[in-house]
Amino acid sequence: MTTVAAGPPRPPAPIELMPAVLQHEWDLYHATWFTLMGVGGGIFLVARLLRVERELGGWRGLPVVDLVSFVVISVGGLILLWSLGRPLRFLRAVLKPQTSWISRGAIADFIFLVFGGVLILPGLTVGGRTPFAGLPWDPWATTTPGRVIEALALASAVVVIVYAGLVLADKAAVTFWRSWAIPAQFMLSSLAMSTATVMLLATLNGAPIDARECWLLACSLLLLLVSIVWHLVTDIDRPGKVESLLRLWSTYGVAFFGGVLAVGTVLPTLLAVLGAVAPGARDAIGVIGFVTTVAGGFALRLLTLRVGYFPPVSGALRVPKR
Repeated sequence: MTTVAAGPPRPPAPIELMPAVLQHEWDLYHATWFTLMGVGGGIFLVARLLRVERELGGWRGLPVVDLVSFVVISVGGLILLWSLGRPLRFLRAVLKPQTSWISRGAIADFIFLVFGGVLILPGLTVGGRTPFAGLPWDPWATTTPGRVIEALALASAVVVIVYAGLVLADKAAVTFWRSWAIPAQFMLSSLAMSTATVMLLATLNGAPIDARECWLLACSLLLLLVSIVWHLVTDIDRPGKVESLLRLWSTYGVAFFGGVLAVGTVLPTLLAVLGAVAPGARDAIGVIGFVTTVAGGFALRLLTLRVGYFPPVSGALRVPKR
């Protein structure tokens, strides 16, 4: 009689110890904070790189677009403080630049406000006088010291618009956020919202909108659409992302695909291309583009947060020894 030798014992099959859990800590306040940082840093960046800050109006000798940028960033910072809650929690978050993107972003916010404010200070007019006119630069960075200060402000503005996405991508526990696509989406969305805001300010100030703004808006939105679609169709079987995609389709399908993609991305892309070839429509497109891109950008951030799942925890079944 032939006996069959028993093979090596099979490892116990993994069992699910805890199902995927929806995160609830990051929500409305964080989406608002992310949006304000993206717009605040972005409009300074876009206006300065396109050299249209003079055309967007002034107040007491100071560029309006820069003032709007500072106010938006400051409001975003206050919302960050509110979302973190207790002062000690804020200090712990801010004083860890080696490991925390929240800390790096808060530092970048501070640097941006300081250097941006110093840059425009010589233009301040009070009672017909310019008390800081003797400084060796002007708000338009036409001198070497001014260009150095502006460069530092621009560099910090780049960090301001990027770090919100890096904050999420750095949180490895939530699978849907752990992708380069999230920082890319937030950065491209910030550029689109900021460009549309610059176009709106030009319309309000009676300044002409150049074709460059239209093409920049169209390109930013097109790349944003590509990054969103890529994120939706890749790694769809990863634990945690499966649940996120299911919630995105079932709970927020209309808001995401109809609002974020159709109204907030595709529509302003088409309008921006139309504005690039039809100068007479640019004022109206600037207003519509501002409303759609900012609403779409906020919704993108909010829904990205609301579909974040911690992946299920699994382990091997242990058989007690006799």
